[in-house]
Amino acid sequence: MKKKQEYAFDPSLNVLSLKFLDVQKASKDKIDSRELFFKLNQSDSYFYCLPNAYDFISFAIRETEQIYSPCYIKHSSKDKLLLLKHLPLSPLSETLLTQASTLECLTQSAGILLTQPCWLQGIFQTFSSQSRAAIELMSIYLKLTSDESGESDLLRSCHSLLLASKIKIPVLYSDNYSQQGKLLPEMIDFANIQLTLARFPRILFPEILGFTLAYCQMATLVEICFPSHQLADHFFKQRQLRTEQQTFPLLRSIADYLDIFTDQKESLWLRVQNGFWLYQLQMQRCRDVFEHLLQNSKSNSQVIAGLFQQKLSAAMGHHQNVLLQGKSLELWFAGMPKNSSEFLQALKQSKYVDKSVPENSLFLKLFEFKGPMFGVLNKDEVSLIKDWLTENKIPETIQLNKIKTTTRSDKKPQSIEYKKISHKELYYRLVNIDLFPEYLLTVKKRVHQLLQVCRLLSVLPFKHYSHQQFERYIGAKYQQEIEAYQPLQGKPKISKPAYVWGLEQVAPMILIDGCWLQKSLSIQNVNSDIANILFSIYCDELGNGNFDQSHPVIFQQLLDSLSIKVPSVYSPKFIKHSGFINSAFDLPVYMMGLSHFSIDYLPELLGLNMAIELSGLGKNYMRLVDEWRYWEIDPAIASIHISIDNVASGHTFLAKKAIQLYMDDVMQHSGNQKIVDLHWRRIYTGFVSLQLVGWRFKLSLPVCYLFNRISRQ
Repeated sequence: MKKKQEYAFDPSLNVLSLKFLDVQKASKDKIDSRELFFKLNQSDSYFYCLPNAYDFISFAIRETEQIYSPCYIKHSSKDKLLLLKHLPLSPLSETLLTQASTLECLTQSAGILLTQPCWLQGIFQTFSSQSRAAIELMSIYLKLTSDESGESDLLRSCHSLLLASKIKIPVLYSDNYSQQGKLLPEMIDFANIQLTLARFPRILFPEILGFTLAYCQMATLVEICFPSHQLADHFFKQRQLRTEQQTFPLLRSIADYLDIFTDQKESLWLRVQNGFWLYQLQMQRCRDVFEHLLQNSKSNSQVIAGLFQQKLSAAMGHHQNVLLQGKSLELWFAGMPKNSSEFLQALKQSKYVDKSVPENSLFLKLFEFKGPMFGVLNKDEVSLIKDWLTENKIPETIQLNKIKTTTRSDKKPQSIEYKKISHKELYYRLVNIDLFPEYLLTVKKRVHQLLQVCRLLSVLPFKHYSHQQFERYIGAKYQQEIEAYQPLQGKPKISKPAYVWGLEQVAPMILIDGCWLQKSLSIQNVNSDIANILFSIYCDELGNGNFDQSHPVIFQQLLDSLSIKVPSVYSPKFIKHSGFINSAFDLPVYMMGLSHFSIDYLPELLGLNMAIELSGLGKNYMRLVDEWRYWEIDPAIASIHISIDNVASGHTFLAKKAIQLYMDDVMQHSGNQKIVDLHWRRIYTGFVSLQLVGWRFKLSLPVCYLFNRISRQ
């Protein structure tokens, strides 16, 4: 284990990010929890909502400590860690244990289930690429969520459960999900806490550990409320088995963490418990508010009648010429609330309601933009009417007069741009982007500029995309590389000192190997198959939770064997290391930058990934292995890439498959060859960017080596 001051999750690092949060406080917009949920689901595009998210979770943690302080255990130890147990939550009363209520509970808690355990994803990023703690937590995450093939089968099981239960929900990252009027705010808050924890992996690391422990101990809301539910049980059994299996490894990770910081052990132990009881509090609240919902539910018609009654004073005098069953609306309104039932029935039978497709009803169009009643109802109220028309059950604990209109606030903070920042400085910020999110605006602009240059400097190998053309192109590139390889005969042309110096120069890139895919799970919302492929490659780069198989760890061992001493990548000392040339940071900065906008630049990311994986095969790496062996340099890092990047079933095969899946999607949805070719153009731009962005480094290597050699003579 590294020394305390070199530990990737040192609590003292928090102050860096807190500076950004304090600076943003004065100018930040107030947003409600529904809008926060939407923005937190948009990867890094809405990074400026992070101060809001931090305020939200800070309040939740303070509240947790106040409520559960009698349950806190003083003076941490491994034995006392075992005593940290959740408080049992009681099932709902027998009168509420119906199948309809069970399905409503699953619908309400879907956003919670589908974002679990996302908070662990922020742990295994570039800053922690050599952290044993991060790799151990990655192992726990993979065993909680993935099958042996590395695919996220727990998430798939959850979707299958919803499908088998005939529950249709909007996709989580869309506006439609968070703005559902029938969705209980407490359910949104719980999901927001999970998403927020993922954004602050170091600031909230102790809380994340405790939160995960509670997650592993507690059943789902459905199981708590309905212990004898009749839903398909595959998901529930799978989740229970996995959480039970990972409880002990998690306890060991918590104990190891607390043992590192002996001078802060008690305060960190308190924070671990904050995270634990935070999860308990959210479960308790969701259970209680859901029970209240069922106990106070009304019929759909009663709710809509109440809504019309609420709007009645503003409606009177504006509808003299509108008839319903030959009777003016003014007369209908005058008879309310006594005639509410007859009025609603007449409305449903009128021309204003499309009985075959209620969602397309003329009545709903009246409230749309430029409609005669636009602004009369807010989004939540329109959603309630839509539920009434489609006969969906409305959770009537929602008080109509308390529903807030959620206005989308797309106002960005004052532009924080660092045009003159060097790639060295930007490297440090990008490795530690969770502490410096304000640099993302600059990063995105720089990535965009680089891609524009790459597009201008590249010529397509073929203009019109087809899978056959693509297969032939990649196959030809591979064969060209393989045929160019010639086994080493005699002494290598490149000396051992030159290789040692070169390995020092590639350290900024190889010590964060896989960085371009660190945000690949954010693509789940766009294409889960592609996300699973890219994430599986990323996991391979980090050893799939096995510390000794992590590529950055293997490379660090190579540096150590050659007596090359460099600081930890997340340390500001790393970029100040005198041995690095400036251009050594060009490519890693571009790769990390692209990773943070994986959705916006998905075609380019797929192309870059294809180029990287293909570059691991053929003459270059095969020659490196030969020559390093000659000079008694451990070739493990090169050999593992030759093996794992193979075209039969390895990373090159997967990279190609991801592109084909993406293009299948484009072809299916567009059916237009011009659009298909535009996407191919973007993929190829990403493909050539590996060479074009790295050209300065490639040219600088021999020149700087010779200059360095001469200066030492």
